[in-house]
Amino acid sequence: MPRVSLEHGLIGLLRRSRDYLGVGDICYCYDINSPDDWRCRIKDGDRMMKLFERRRQLFASSAKALGLWRKKVLYYTKMTEEVTRLFSRPVYVWPTSKMPPRLQLCIEQSGVASLVTISVPCLFSPKLSGRFMLLLESQEQLEALQERMDDIEKHLTDLQMNIVVSYGDKINPLVDYNIVTPVSAMVLSYLAAGEDREDVSRKLKLTMRGVDYHICLLKQVLGAKNIAQLIYQAGQCRLV
Repeated sequence: MPRVSLEHGLIGLLRRSRDYLGVGDICYCYDINSPDDWRCRIKDGDRMMKLFERRRQLFASSAKALGLWRKKVLYYTKMTEEVTRLFSRPVYVWPTSKMPPRLQLCIEQSGVASLVTISVPCLFSPKLSGRFMLLLESQEQLEALQERMDDIEKHLTDLQMNIVVSYGDKINPLVDYNIVTPVSAMVLSYLAAGEDREDVSRKLKLTMRGVDYHICLLKQVLGAKNIAQLIYQAGQCRLV
């Protein structure tokens, strides 16, 4: 699926949800549930923040909202405690008063009164979630959102399923974080299709030693002991 089609499709879904929910804008990313699940590649909080800063698969219902989100991500290394809470709470109202002054100014100039992130577990994978950041324009919008949270969570759960079914293989967070490298992901896709190591070596123009390196790396990341278990675990993480 071409990048333009991916973005166009996701933006359309997010805009319809924005209008249904009555919020200013919606930002979205497909995400890992917790860094603790991937300690073999994410050694500490600082590395986690740097990985998040480099992510490319971030989407929003407007260019303005996406621009604000990308600015916010650049300050994550200065908001370690706040970001850590994000991974442990299904609904998180960002404390703007604790954000760096420049980020507070960016949020204020964007006409945003509150930022609320709602995390929705992926029904297809126990280690992945969808994260929806709602940009609210007033305190009244925040109060209205809190009053109908059950309806909002149900709507976002349905939206998350729609996104993963339609686009999940193109926006996998393990690849976006580089927890699984793009080359390793390609090796995995060929193995899952029934190719042997020699075929993978030829098609990807890798040495056999290179193929084995990626297989070893994948086994370590996904906690697999053999190829069959590796493909199963990859399926659980929506990599194949």
